[in-house]
Amino acid sequence: MDSLSEELLDQIISEAVSPLPNRHSAGYHDLLSISMVSRKFRRIVEPYLYRSVVIFENNRDKLLRTTFSRTELPQYIREIFLAHLHDVAREASCLAARFPSLHKLDLDLTSCKLSDLLPVLQLPSLTALGLSGMVARRIADPGPDDWRITNTAITSLDMSFSDPADWWEDCNEIWKFAAVFRNLRILSIHSDYEPERKHALNGPVFRCLVHAFRHVFETSLRSFTFGYNDIHHGYLHQGDATISDALDARAILKQSHLEHLKIDTMCLHRPRQTENLRSLELGPSCLPSSLRTLYLRHLVAAGNLNPIERNLMHSDEAQCLSQLVNLGTRRARFPHLDKMALAISLPVFFEDVAARILKVQARKVKLHLELILMSAWDYVSDDITRSWPEYDAIRDPRQPFYDPTLPLMNNAALQQQAMTRPSMRNPVGGGLKKGIDSLTRLLERKIDRQILTVQTRAYDASAPSPAPPANAGTKHIYS
Repeated sequence: MDSLSEELLDQIISEAVSPLPNRHSAGYHDLLSISMVSRKFRRIVEPYLYRSVVIFENNRDKLLRTTFSRTELPQYIREIFLAHLHDVAREASCLAARFPSLHKLDLDLTSCKLSDLLPVLQLPSLTALGLSGMVARRIADPGPDDWRITNTAITSLDMSFSDPADWWEDCNEIWKFAAVFRNLRILSIHSDYEPERKHALNGPVFRCLVHAFRHVFETSLRSFTFGYNDIHHGYLHQGDATISDALDARAILKQSHLEHLKIDTMCLHRPRQTENLRSLELGPSCLPSSLRTLYLRHLVAAGNLNPIERNLMHSDEAQCLSQLVNLGTRRARFPHLDKMALAISLPVFFEDVAARILKVQARKVKLHLELILMSAWDYVSDDITRSWPEYDAIRDPRQPFYDPTLPLMNNAALQQQAMTRPSMRNPVGGGLKKGIDSLTRLLERKIDRQILTVQTRAYDASAPSPAPPANAGTKHIYS
């Protein structure tokens, strides 16, 4: 390993360390282990160690002293996450002036108001902003200079919210905040999670925020993610009627120029939907034709199904699944769409029906289609990796190694399964062996994902087309 050129080692490490340490994972252990192998490794790894920095109250002063004493380090720092600091906005402004290469700030706003961010929004070098602990508020008339700024430098915005004290439609501060951004290309909205409760992002919140950011939807926005997570689906939200009368998020979504979209199908429903069938709401009419990638999460409504009936294949919920998969066949409607993922949460008694529908309809789809079956326990999980899962072949009913028990598992079963899996980490000690093991682990994680993707695509390409069913002449809802 030490005989490889620095250029090749740098390329290997740059591929292996993605993602860099961030608010969700502040671990530097593998990078530190690699840097201790030799001086050569230290020179290569050091820029990656300081590229993304997580700053807490207890390490702030030490970091500043280190960067003062070693003048080459500030140029490496490109991303900073500030957590649990009293005056986050002031700290962010000071750090931006000290680190000239800084282009991304990730701020914990638990102890701040949105108006405290005004100095941060005027930093010219900032192109990406992450905000956690945001609370939408209702404010009185702002001062003459408040919120009268515009920002064209920030192109990526990631926000997580806590529940507001007022109804969302009354929280005018978020509207003023959204109006500042004139050149956003990436917008991601999700919820703050606390040990005791989960802050709700539902249909009314979706409509409110889409309307607040209407300007960027109509102009510059190309990627949008909304982490819907309300198990009550907004039915208990007393402001729902007000939002439904005033705001039209579906029309804004359709007229946008989005290329990448990740939402729950509950966001596509009309407010207070009581008369129409769900299948009439989930068509392509409210999706933009410019889409290149689409991730839809869908909850099969168990309340609309009777498990003792024999005609579940003809139910409206079955029709919903059929329509969702058929989005991939609408080439005239979505000429640029080349990848679609469907994460479907379903009740136990509907798993066999859903698997048959998805397999039959997927034969017509010519683009890259990822099918992910998940349980109702996954859908309501606080773990984002479970509630918004990535593709895994064992969850795809088209694959020969599909595991039909996965959608049936509850939390305890999944935890037990995870405990029985062998760990990739082996305890080793110091020096070159420890550094190489750390680098190997990083590479294994990346390579395993690539191998699984290649194997899955190879199987899809080589598998013979199944014979038509014996009752092919009979018209079914999934045919």
